Amino acid sequence: MKKFTQWCVCSCVALGLAFPAAAQQRLLPDSIMASMKKVAGWQFRYLEKEGWQHAKTDWTNGALYAGVYAFAEYANDQQYFQRLIDISAENNWDAGRRRFFADDYCVGQTYSQLYGVYGEDYMISRWRRLADSIVAQPHTESLEWVNNIHSREWAWCDALFMGPPALAYLSTVTGEPKYLQTAIKLWWKTSDFLYSKENSLYFRDGRYFNQKEKNGQPVFWSRGNGWVMGGLVRMLNNIQPGDPARAAFERQFKEMAAKVASLQNADGTWHAALLDQESYPAKETSGTGFFLYAIAWGVNNGLLPKETYRPVLVKGWAALQSSVQPNGKLGFVQMIAAAPGKATADDTEVYGVGAYLLAGTELLKMSVKEQVWPVTIELYNPAGAPSGLTEMDYKTLADSWKPLRRGPFKITNAITGEEYAYQLIYEGQKEPVKILVDAPLAPGAKVMATLEEGLPAPVVKKTYGRYVPERKDDFAWENDRVAFRMYGRALEATPKEMAYGVDFWNKRTGNLVIDKWYKRTNYHKDDGDGLDYYHVGLMLGAGGIAPYVGDSIWHSRNYTAQRIIDSGALRTTFELGYEPWNVNGKQVNVTKTVSIDAHAQLSKMVIRYTDELPVAIGISKRKEAGTILLEEGKGVMGYWEPQHGEDGITGIGCVVLSPVKEMKVEKGHILTVSATDKNKTVTYYTGGAWNKAGIITGADQWFTYLRQQAERLRKPVRVKISK
Repeated sequence: MKKFTQWCVCSCVALGLAFPAAAQQRLLPDSIMASMKKVAGWQFRYLEKEGWQHAKTDWTNGALYAGVYAFAEYANDQQYFQRLIDISAENNWDAGRRRFFADDYCVGQTYSQLYGVYGEDYMISRWRRLADSIVAQPHTESLEWVNNIHSREWAWCDALFMGPPALAYLSTVTGEPKYLQTAIKLWWKTSDFLYSKENSLYFRDGRYFNQKEKNGQPVFWSRGNGWVMGGLVRMLNNIQPGDPARAAFERQFKEMAAKVASLQNADGTWHAALLDQESYPAKETSGTGFFLYAIAWGVNNGLLPKETYRPVLVKGWAALQSSVQPNGKLGFVQMIAAAPGKATADDTEVYGVGAYLLAGTELLKMSVKEQVWPVTIELYNPAGAPSGLTEMDYKTLADSWKPLRRGPFKITNAITGEEYAYQLIYEGQKEPVKILVDAPLAPGAKVMATLEEGLPAPVVKKTYGRYVPERKDDFAWENDRVAFRMYGRALEATPKEMAYGVDFWNKRTGNLVIDKWYKRTNYHKDDGDGLDYYHVGLMLGAGGIAPYVGDSIWHSRNYTAQRIIDSGALRTTFELGYEPWNVNGKQVNVTKTVSIDAHAQLSKMVIRYTDELPVAIGISKRKEAGTILLEEGKGVMGYWEPQHGEDGITGIGCVVLSPVKEMKVEKGHILTVSATDKNKTVTYYTGGAWNKAGIITGADQWFTYLRQQAERLRKPVRVKISK
């Protein structure tokens, strides 16, 4: 069971509030996550069954998408991101038909966020053209509520959630400052018109300046101000610290947070009218959700003191959760309006769910920080592809948490308590250099992890490699998906069997098979777990490499030295040494360092020559027709071979991290021509897939996998360590 800090009761003198001890209760990460999954699940089931009540480009759904995106990052489940991608595709990645109406381009926030992960230009191209036209407008009209001003300017306070963040997120992902600059300029135009400095609240629009509630107080709408505070957060997420524009946003944020906190109702929510809550006695969850989102964000980011605002958050979250029905339906959402109104337990709307998910995500982050862990590790996958294993720097972690060097430890998910398998990576050193952790991450997702002293759970070994002297000096290696081998000097004594390149073994089991297969009388026959039918010969095979000089491939002889560098459950690394050979009149030597990670289809190849050279990385091409992929810009080369009788179909592919000069088909190969870097090194990944393994069964799947691996390698998981 996780341990949590105990919180003292805060008098909240600064806010003039008093809260019962119940408001100081613990925030439990797993409970918050479960609640968000329940609410999100109900919302999508309802939409699928009953249909969408509003256009998928509408502001109502724009708010939902904002919440789903925030939740999806920590849910670490591809289905939520995929829903947003599918919806965006149905929208043709475009805004609504009313081009300058902020309601219709709120969705630009989601397009920009998805683009930030997946990087596909079509995700923002239409939105960017619209944003360019918004920036180009003079924006000199008065914001008085006449002549349909709302269709051209941000003349109502809700627009500050929809319009400015859409432009701001576009600036962040494109690096183009004009969108953010316009958002900032127009924010303050709206603020100068609608913000009451006396009350630290926004009027909904110009029609409400002189209107009064039943108790004689000005009309300040809960949801409208909630959307403003949500907009403030999302602007601050895109204005970097040190930017001169940031201070004014922080100042207004703090003013509004203090005022809003002082107006929280005894039931934990904010009712529809902020200054006349008695005239609207029912809870209202959409405004409440946005207020909690903003205040929790302020605490998490150091803008608001936790001891003052935590009771507001705990009480408000309890009230929000009490508004969720057993099936996950969120109630007490005021329906679409422009002013305070009633809300019932059965009233719900998509924007209320968006607010709930935004609030829950920030409270989730707060709750993780409150756990009594000595160190917290955030893993973030910025790539539009699932992550592989994650490398963490051992020294950095050990300096942050001294017990790391003392003995065994565990790595666990700080939200769910799930334990992650890991391996210490030494790379030939006496002390570990890295910690390799098996914490899968969906594209764009985050995992919060922590360390504990104690024996970790046993890990099933998923990688293996060894020198095979009993089979003419082979060196074979494998993981829970694929297997390979390269050839030693002893094979050269048998010219008819001689081979140069990399051999791929077609396995269809998660078990390790190298030792078993070498004991078999015939591993070229499938006994249920696969076979070796791939032919290498005097070719580069499944991603071998050789100098490429004078339009010729200069093969080395087979390796003469070998050593294991790391051998563990999650990664095996070894090194092969070669004797010098002639390359166009020059003696050249090479060392090949090969590693394979659990769950991967590809092995990493680090090739170090004694001279700077052009090189060719090759895949043997068959005489029969196959399918070829050559993408020089991405460094991706793929081949889906022709059918090999009853044996099935093999796919071979390479992802080249070194700069690619060209890709071509010649000399019986599919070739990538590259060159050594300043350290006389070439780094690439090579591997394969077999349709009978059932994981990758066609050319499209194989080529998608290769592209995703290229994306993942160029945008590796980011590791953030905090105490």
